[in-house]
Amino acid sequence: MTERNVVIVTYDSLRADHCGYMGYERDTTPNLDELAEEGVGFTNAISPASRTNPSMAGVFTGEPMVARDRVADPDHARRHLARYGTLAEEVSGRGYTTGAFNPNAYASRHYGFDRGFDHFEDFLFSSDQYQQVFQKHLSDSTLYTLVRNFRNYLRREEAFKTWDRYIDEIEAWCKDQSEPFLLWVFSLDTHFPHLTPRQHREWSSLFEQYYYNWRCNQLIDEMDPDLSEKEVRKIVDIYDDSVRFGDVLLYELQERLAEFDPVYVVFGDHGEAFGERDIYGHFYPSLYEENIHVPLVVSEAVDGIDDHTKPLSLTQVPSIVSQFTGGDDRPEVGNWAVASDYDGRTDRNLIAVRTEEAKQIVSWQDGQVAREETYDLREATLEESPLPIDSSIHETLRPLTQRRYNHEEELLSITSSVADVA
Repeated sequence: MTERNVVIVTYDSLRADHCGYMGYERDTTPNLDELAEEGVGFTNAISPASRTNPSMAGVFTGEPMVARDRVADPDHARRHLARYGTLAEEVSGRGYTTGAFNPNAYASRHYGFDRGFDHFEDFLFSSDQYQQVFQKHLSDSTLYTLVRNFRNYLRREEAFKTWDRYIDEIEAWCKDQSEPFLLWVFSLDTHFPHLTPRQHREWSSLFEQYYYNWRCNQLIDEMDPDLSEKEVRKIVDIYDDSVRFGDVLLYELQERLAEFDPVYVVFGDHGEAFGERDIYGHFYPSLYEENIHVPLVVSEAVDGIDDHTKPLSLTQVPSIVSQFTGGDDRPEVGNWAVASDYDGRTDRNLIAVRTEEAKQIVSWQDGQVAREETYDLREATLEESPLPIDSSIHETLRPLTQRRYNHEEELLSITSSVADVA
């Protein structure tokens, strides 16, 4: 296939069921929907994890990150990216120029995500002092987290940096490159806090935007919160406004980069919870649908995939990009996809296997199964009523979750042995 310019767009915290092409009743994603209509809109794309760092480590390497490798330690991500190599390294090896514009600290060069990029702008660490603040924030320091958030709010950086603040830099970089190029754009517009410019707000007011962002911040570490239906609806309103604003980025990219005729690969890195199981956001590890079922849209047909409803892990993104950049890889489409995460509060490994019609989530603690949940996703209740453990669906999926757990334990054992030898 002819080598094409490729633009990868990642949206933080964008859940599938709030996108128009997935049937959402609100007009939140008109530009994404148009791309899906012209190309391919996958309806069962699954994130490899429920948080940015392990999810994007899986996306960029094509290999899920071990659940117990916690986000707070950058060495885990760097080791994973180095072990498997990255999408950017692979494409760069074919003669592509590679660039990234990414204000997300958890997918920054601090964690090794700059591997393979000729230009990597993460808008991070403008001073040594701030790097120290960020590192202490990672060590669970409440004081330094407050300092970091206040500083970023004043400077409109990291979670407060909207796409319109760096779109000109993106355009300038592309126009200055020799083709072909690979561009990665990360949008935090759909991530909390949901701060949408006035002209793009459709379902919330300025007061509601600030008030319900404040309420969301209170809910991050609170289990079983007491919220009214109105409050939940208003939280969804400010989220949907941020999604609608984030979607405009696709229009701007297509307008500004039309001369390069790129292929667009667009996806959410994970989802966002709105009170399902009394969880809000994605800060509490969760492998339920609201946190791992994400949109995935490619602006052109993808060879080897005829059925766009089958489960497809985002770890297949490198293979999708490969076919547009002169590579030999093709996506592997099976009947199931896997996701994993680690719950540091309970010291449990979480593994989920997702088929088109069913889902199983198993958690392990100290090598023993602590909880098993199997759901029939064809039911209207989705993941509210688990199936009995003697059901045929449970018995079919159970060996798959166990196999993934065994694989992760083996990788951890090898890593530990190598460290001991070193």
